[in-house]
Amino acid sequence: MGRSKRKRSLFDITLFLSILFLFFCLFAVWSIKEAGMKKYISQPQTVLPETGSTPAYEPLRPLPKEEKPVEKSPLQEDTLKDEQLDEAIDNMESEREMPEVSEDKEVVPEEKIDPKLEEAIKSFFERFNCKILDDWTIEVPTFYSVEWIRRRLNEKLLELGYSLDGNNICKNSEKILELRFVKSQPRGKIAIIIDDVGVSTSLNRILEDINLPLNISILPGQSKSKEMSIVGKQMGWDVLLHLPMEPREKSWVDSTFIKVGMDRKEIEEKVIAYLQELPYVNGINNHMGSLATTKEDIMRVILGIVRDRGLYFIDSLTTPDSVGEKISREIGLKRFAKRDVFLDNINDKEYIRSQIDRLVDIGIKDGNAIGIGHLRRDTLSVIKEYNWEDKGIELVLLGEIL
Repeated sequence: MGRSKRKRSLFDITLFLSILFLFFCLFAVWSIKEAGMKKYISQPQTVLPETGSTPAYEPLRPLPKEEKPVEKSPLQEDTLKDEQLDEAIDNMESEREMPEVSEDKEVVPEEKIDPKLEEAIKSFFERFNCKILDDWTIEVPTFYSVEWIRRRLNEKLLELGYSLDGNNICKNSEKILELRFVKSQPRGKIAIIIDDVGVSTSLNRILEDINLPLNISILPGQSKSKEMSIVGKQMGWDVLLHLPMEPREKSWVDSTFIKVGMDRKEIEEKVIAYLQELPYVNGINNHMGSLATTKEDIMRVILGIVRDRGLYFIDSLTTPDSVGEKISREIGLKRFAKRDVFLDNINDKEYIRSQIDRLVDIGIKDGNAIGIGHLRRDTLSVIKEYNWEDKGIELVLLGEIL
């Protein structure tokens, strides 16, 4: 009985100690885990990132606003593209509405034009009864050749340090202003040649006072030949060499004439020397020549020079037997024409006026016509006073119809 009690007491003690030990172990395990968690939390962990990537947890510094990536859904992306497209279209519309600013702009604002230049241009056009409309559109009277107006204007501009290139007024190759020329359609075109220019005479001054599109033909070897060639250029006229050629009436022949019997070399040397004497020559017409123009060998040489130098030839038609037209076709000279009317075979104002009327009628009927007058007082007076404006025709330079 006593032994049994001792065994039970020992068992109880053992059980108590076992339970106590178990609690101790549990407490120890709990303590270790708690300490581990605190250590895990208190110390930063190192996780190796994937190659080329940044650790997911590492805080990133904010990117600059324009570089900051924005996550977009496919729907947002489509909406953004539409908004960008609309914005691009709006920008294009705005650019179309804004005035273009470039070196090639057609019209420079008026305030940028030199006042001296502006005044000179306006004064020039007023002189020729041209109207200046909006945007520097120039309304030219029907009977004036626009090409002749351009030439006259260019001469004026050169005095001021400018020049005219087509319709553009330029300074040092830079466009300053663009002009636009408009005019009524003419009923026909006529070209008037004034022959026998170059002789020292007061009639040269009267000729210079005629502000009309003319063509002057200058005799070589005269005291005023070169001077009048320069004047012709300044006046905007076409300048012709009035080539002396042998007539049937021998009393008129001197050393300046192309004569029957001359060889090719003699003819070439004379013609080329005359062309070198006169600057600004646009073409040639014959002075007299009722005999020489009937000779094919002579005309072939002369017209060949005309063709090769890019000039034109007007047959004065002092004889109906001229071979000029025939030879021109054979050698391929396209810039060839014949005189239609002599204006002053009779030196009388009424006759000259009637001949101009006849020339105008031919110009209206055929589209264009060529008349020849001479450096005579009555001829110049009638041309200057003739009522060109009411005829509805245009006075032109020969180069414009050849």
